[in-house]
Amino acid sequence: MDSDTMACPAEAYVGRRSEIAKFIQEPLCLFAGDTQARNYDANYFPFRAGSTYRYFGGPPLAGAAILIEPGSDGWAGTWHFRPTWGVENAVWVGECVSDDAIASAGGFERGSVVSIEKLADRIGGREGTAIHPPNVATLDFVRNLGLSRPTPEILSAIVNMRLIKDEHELVAIRRAVDIGVEMHLAAGKACRAGASESNVAGAIHGAMISRGGRPAFSPIASVRGEILHSEGYPGRLADGQLLLVDAGAEERCGYASDMTRVFPVSGKFEKLQRDLYETVLRSQERAIDACVVGARFRDIHDLAATVLCEGLVDLGFLSGNVTDLVERRAHTLFFPHGLGHLIGLDVHDMEDFGDLAGYGDGRVRRKAFGDKYLRLDRDLRAGMTVTIEPGLYFIPPLWENDALVGPFRDCVNRTKVDALLEAGFGGIRIEDIVRVCEAGPEVLSAGLPKSVADVEAIVGGSWSGVPNGPGCN
Repeated sequence: MDSDTMACPAEAYVGRRSEIAKFIQEPLCLFAGDTQARNYDANYFPFRAGSTYRYFGGPPLAGAAILIEPGSDGWAGTWHFRPTWGVENAVWVGECVSDDAIASAGGFERGSVVSIEKLADRIGGREGTAIHPPNVATLDFVRNLGLSRPTPEILSAIVNMRLIKDEHELVAIRRAVDIGVEMHLAAGKACRAGASESNVAGAIHGAMISRGGRPAFSPIASVRGEILHSEGYPGRLADGQLLLVDAGAEERCGYASDMTRVFPVSGKFEKLQRDLYETVLRSQERAIDACVVGARFRDIHDLAATVLCEGLVDLGFLSGNVTDLVERRAHTLFFPHGLGHLIGLDVHDMEDFGDLAGYGDGRVRRKAFGDKYLRLDRDLRAGMTVTIEPGLYFIPPLWENDALVGPFRDCVNRTKVDALLEAGFGGIRIEDIVRVCEAGPEVLSAGLPKSVADVEAIVGGSWSGVPNGPGCN
């Protein structure tokens, strides 16, 4: 571990711990989590420290924890518990991190960095609470300590802190975005007829690893873009198809990026592909422009849906009054997911807190198909970072479900829909990361081009390196 793995200076972590200590009446334990074995103990998945643990100053050490006492000033009354590191650990995975380095990086008193074996004694049989990754070894440890889940009030206090990204966090997010841009450019350059999806995935991973990143999630690179979270890379690219790439990186401090682009395999969008792509692009740009302080995210989602409906009416897939179509939720047949989500230390930031993070006080998810997948319904505040990712998809199983499709027989041009289903059209999604500012929205991922001309130029190898068109502010 070194200072490069910590996004913020030590004093920032001290301040965060002091702030959350105001809300607790019993010890709060934040766990990094542990390694997860794949098929035997010594063959484990890459370790990723818990985000809340990291937010409050924990370095990325498997088996570590932070303890914050009620009334702590962030310095006194906080401890870091590190794993015990013996010579056999050093033989196999390297030297241990010194207590001095942990204390300096996380803002702990030198004497407050101790072995994890001392955590139970420090709690001393008192009731306490814990936030931890869903890791088997950590779950067992938490149970043995008798720790419970924090109250909604404490979790809400953490959410309100983490919602607003400070200047240090923004540096880290921009670093993750820069890696993500290179991943997508590599994907676009690898997009050609005859290549496999795995060829594209290899280019994505190569660009990411060579720049010091790791996956924020399993990258999607698929000509089956209608499968929202497709797994694996079994397909082969052919002229006339669209390749959807949804990929992002974690940089060295754990902050994430998440962008989506669509590339025409032939190097040129066909007429209908272009029309549908530009419909999604208009929807995204209108939604981004609406990301202003005080705006309700659900209203922005509905705005994006309205623009999509306008395009679908213009192109003959839907008929009727656009406002009525949106109220009936006709768009969910083509756009069956939410507009976006929080992003930061997790690609879906704080989703481990459930809707307590994504939904404001008194707000609940809609229950209808499509609408229920909206991950965010808060009033936007300056300093929040969100994704904006509308899409249009032609999903065969959806259109075979009469319970979903039947209510819209009067307004759907089934002939046009069926033609694209039979052709295996796939899907189109365009996703960017937006920072909410007092002066208006800032597109943090603006360096990744998305205009038709630029996307075609990337595939064709003639892109100039300077984005043109919408979203390039």
